[in-house]
Amino acid sequence: METPDASPPPSDVASIDRAPPPLDIAALDITRPPGEDAATDADVAPDLTREQFCMGAGPPVVVGDRVMMSTRCIGRIAEAVFRHAICTCSDLGLAGYLYTDSFDSGGSGGSGERGGAVGVNGSLGLIGVMRIGDALTLAGTGPLRLVGAHTVRGDLSIQGNLEVVGVLDAERNARVRGSLLALGPFNVRGDLTTPPGSLPLGVIRVDGTRRTAPVDVAPPCACRPEEIFDVASAVNEARTRNDNAAVGLRTDVLSAVVGEVRVELPCGRFYIDQVAGLGSIALTVNGRTALFVGGDFNLGGFLDVRLGPMGEIDVFILGSITGAGYLRMGRVSRPSKVRFYIAGDRGFTLAGAAGFQGNVYAPRAPVTIAGFNEMRGSLFAGRVATAGDLTIHYDRSILRAGDDCPEPTTPGCSGCGAGVCRATQACVSGMCGMCRTDADCCAPTVCETRTGQCLPLPP
Repeated sequence: METPDASPPPSDVASIDRAPPPLDIAALDITRPPGEDAATDADVAPDLTREQFCMGAGPPVVVGDRVMMSTRCIGRIAEAVFRHAICTCSDLGLAGYLYTDSFDSGGSGGSGERGGAVGVNGSLGLIGVMRIGDALTLAGTGPLRLVGAHTVRGDLSIQGNLEVVGVLDAERNARVRGSLLALGPFNVRGDLTTPPGSLPLGVIRVDGTRRTAPVDVAPPCACRPEEIFDVASAVNEARTRNDNAAVGLRTDVLSAVVGEVRVELPCGRFYIDQVAGLGSIALTVNGRTALFVGGDFNLGGFLDVRLGPMGEIDVFILGSITGAGYLRMGRVSRPSKVRFYIAGDRGFTLAGAAGFQGNVYAPRAPVTIAGFNEMRGSLFAGRVATAGDLTIHYDRSILRAGDDCPEPTTPGCSGCGAGVCRATQACVSGMCGMCRTDADCCAPTVCETRTGQCLPLPP
C-alpha cells in the first residue's frame, strides 16, 4: 500500500491551479467532515473556534436527515452503512473470483485477516469461486448454485435454495431456508439450521448441531426508504451553510474542468454546483473536510484525491456519477477516511486494474466494476455487477468513525438502519446498550458476551 503524498499544513485559502493534462490520475481520499450543520448546533460545541476544530478538537460535522427527521453525525452514519465489504439493495452478479478479507488502518497492519462480510438483499449470481472473509447473507429467494471450491469464514445465511456441486466450507454457522442439495462436500464447522419439512440431501458434514427450526433471513442492507440516509437533504442544506466565503471558493470552480485542475481544500464544509468537464481533478485535502455537490459528477477524466497527514473528506453528491470517466481512487493509506455518498439512481463504473480505495454509499444506483479490481474499503449500492476478479480488503476502522461524535440527546433506536447506536452497541427493546447474544447485534458484528459489545469477528 502506498503512502499518501506529503501535504502542506492546513490553510484558510482554497488554492486552485490548472496544469497541463496528464491523463493518468489515479488516487482518491475521502472521509468525514468537520463543523456544523442542521438543527442542533448545540451538538457541535458552539464555543469551539474553527481553528480549534480544524486542529482535531470537537465532533465531526453533523448533517440533517429529513427521511429520519433527525440530525446525525456523519461518523455515526458511516458506522451504520459501511458494515460490509459489499452490501447491495438488490442483486450481486459476479463472473470471476471474489475474495474478501480485512485490516485495520488505525491499528493492525496489512490485509489478510478475517473480515469483509458480503450482504445481498436480492440474489447472488456467481460464475467463478469465492472466499468470503466473514459472513455471507443472501435475503433473496433466488437459488444459489456453487461450482468449484468456496469458503465463507463467518456465518452463512441463505433464504433461497442452495446447491453445492463443488466444495463449500462454512467456518461458523449455516442457515438455509430453501432446499439444500450437496453433490459435493458441504462442511459446516458450527451449527446447521434448516426449517421443518426440509430434507437436506448429499454430502453434508456438521461439526456442531443439526437444528430444525424456522429460518427467515432478514435483508442485511438497510435499504428501506426510512433507512436510507437523505443525501439530498444534506446537500441542499449546505447550499447556504458552508465555509466557501471564508476561503474564497467559488461554487462553479469545477463546473468546466479542462486538462488537469488542481484544488486544495483546507478544513471546512464546502459547496459546489457540480463537477463537469473532460479533464481530471487533483484534489488535495489537508484537514477535516466535507464537499457537497449540488448536481451531477460528470467527469471525462479521473478524480485524484490526496490526503495530508490530518486529511479526511466526505463527498455528498445530489445527482449521480455520469460521464465517460471512471470513479477511481488509489494510493490511500487510510481508506476509512474516504467516503462518497450519492443520492442519484443512475449507474456508474468503478475502474479496474488501478485499484480502488475508499467507501461508496449509493443505495439507489447500479454499480459496474470494470476489469480486475483490488479494492480497499467498502461498497454499498443498489446492485453490483462485475465481469472480472474482485478482491476487497475491508478497513475495519470504519466502525470507529463516530468516536468523536457527540452522544445523541435521545438514546433510543429503531433498528440497524435507522437507529443511532454506535457500531459496537446493540439495539435492544428500542434502546442502545449491551448485547447478550449475536441476535442483538447488527450483522455482521457478533456479540462479545464478556464486554456486551457488538464487534467484528476476531481477525
